[in-house]
Amino acid sequence: MKTTSRRNFLGMAGSGAVAWSLGAAKNHNMAFSPEENYPDRETALALNGKKSVILLAHPDFKNSKANKALAEAVKGIDGVSVTNLYEVPFTAETYRNLLSGAGSIVFQFPFYWASAPSQLKKWCDELFTGLTEQVKGVKLLVATTTGSEYEAYRSGGRNRYTLDELLRPYQLLANHSGMIWQTPFVVYGASLPTAAQSIAAGALAYREKIEALVNG
Repeated sequence: MKTTSRRNFLGMAGSGAVAWSLGAAKNHNMAFSPEENYPDRETALALNGKKSVILLAHPDFKNSKANKALAEAVKGIDGVSVTNLYEVPFTAETYRNLLSGAGSIVFQFPFYWASAPSQLKKWCDELFTGLTEQVKGVKLLVATTTGSEYEAYRSGGRNRYTLDELLRPYQLLANHSGMIWQTPFVVYGASLPTAAQSIAAGALAYREKIEALVNG
């Protein structure tokens, strides 16, 4: 993949996906302990009023590079919580409490076979229906990472379709439930030899994106 500047990738965002790849961003030591953000009922109640709730769907988070870096990047932002759907009690009460008072919800996941890992689909199928009244007017952002480069997700590229097109089911979910759809955030190239640079640049951009979402 040819090195592309941060400015050039910003220019590509007109397609609807915020694209980040190779940049001059400095890589950081990203040690993240997700357990501290996984609430039981009492902790979930204490999270009421969080401005942005990030629902992370990653079945092997401890071995993740890209999604771990993104989660680490937003750690410490006031009003933001990160919860892994694979490691939290899977009950309607847990998520009703967690999402209470949120102004925005983020679905964060690695892009698997043109979709999200199965737990997010299960969450939408089994729990989201009971939350639709609660999330009306709440912003919904999809933040995802791909193994392939940006050019693969073009109409003439190897994968044929753009991320905007492939993420339409989540936009439909937002529209149907009265949520406010946000332009997706995408970090490309997480499986390439240049992944460390792409991930570092993406992590910095993700922090900026979430801060803007919280403060917007």
